[in-house]
This record gives sequence, structure tokens and C-alpha cells, in this order.
Amino acid sequence: MSQHRVAREQMEKKLLQRIGQHRRALNAFRAQAAKSRSLPVRIADKLTLGIGSLPFLISHLILFTFWIMFNLRVLFSTQPFDPFPFGLLTLIMTLEQSLLTIFIIISQNRASEVADLRNEMDLQINILAEEEVSKIIYMLRQIGERLDISEIANDHEVRVFEAQINHVELEKQTLQEIEALKLPREEKPAEGDSG
Repeated sequence: MSQHRVAREQMEKKLLQRIGQHRRALNAFRAQAAKSRSLPVRIADKLTLGIGSLPFLISHLILFTFWIMFNLRVLFSTQPFDPFPFGLLTLIMTLEQSLLTIFIIISQNRASEVADLRNEMDLQINILAEEEVSKIIYMLRQIGERLDISEIANDHEVRVFEAQINHVELEKQTLQEIEALKLPREEKPAEGDSG
């Protein structure tokens, strides 16, 4: 086996180990987020999983069919307990929809918080990656100048790309642009107004 092939296999193993470490860190993050949920949020998550399932849909279809057929005297000739227009069924469904909506919103809020944390982690990683790339471009330009490679040494874009982004200033500018969009726009005078 050649030295080049052995070195490549070692690099592949290291890369796979690194990917595995990142995957374990991500799973640990997910587990920590799941573990820190309060009891109501855990209940909301379980209910949301159940609500979005085929058995939930089928059980409701069966229940509604039986309810309507029973109260229309299609199944039995007994006295209906909820005659047409099914006021009790409507009340029960309204209450169920209200509660399920609250549970779904609770679950979505928690998922949104986890997504915000993940976005913050992505931002930090992207900032580090940008700094690393800027440093690499700087080093490439230095090498190009030392070896007198004019394509690198005289490329003005290389100097632009090697400059690190001021993230604080960029954030301020973005917030100013958002605030400018929120300001009420001046109303234009209607045609024919003389003022």
C-alpha cells in the first residue's frame, strides 16, 4: 500500500471522526433542549404528535360518522341525544379545536426557540468561518507577493476579500434599515390638492 493511499485513508478517518463528533454534539444539543422542556410543553409536544397522525384522523371520522348516524336514527331507532343540527357535537368540536390550537401553538413556540438557538449557533460558526477564510486569503496574497505571482499580488478583489467584516457595524446598519422600513411613510397629496 502506498504512503499516499495510507495518508488519504487516515485523513478520511479523521474527517469521519470529526463529522461524528459534530453529529454527537448536535444530538446532545437536541437532547438538552428536549430535556429542559416543562411538563405542559412535553404534554403539548406529545399531543401535537398524536394530532398529526392517521389514527387520530380515522378515529375522528369513525366517531363523527357514528354520532351523526345514531342521531339521525340511521343505526338505531332510539331517541337521539343530539338531534340535528348536532349542537352538542358542535360544542365538543369547538372546545377540542380551541384546546388543540393552544397545544399546537405551545409546541410551535418551543420549536421556534430551539430553531433560534440553532440559528445563533450557525451565526457564530459562520462568523468564525468568515474570519478563517479572510485569513486564508490574506496568507494566499502574502505567498503570491513573495513568489511574485502578479495574478495574486495585483488582484484588487483579493485585498477586498481578505478584509474581515465588522459584524457589529453590519448589525447596526441592518437594524437601521429595518427601523427605516417601519417608519410611517409620508402620505402623498391627492391629485387636485393645492397644498
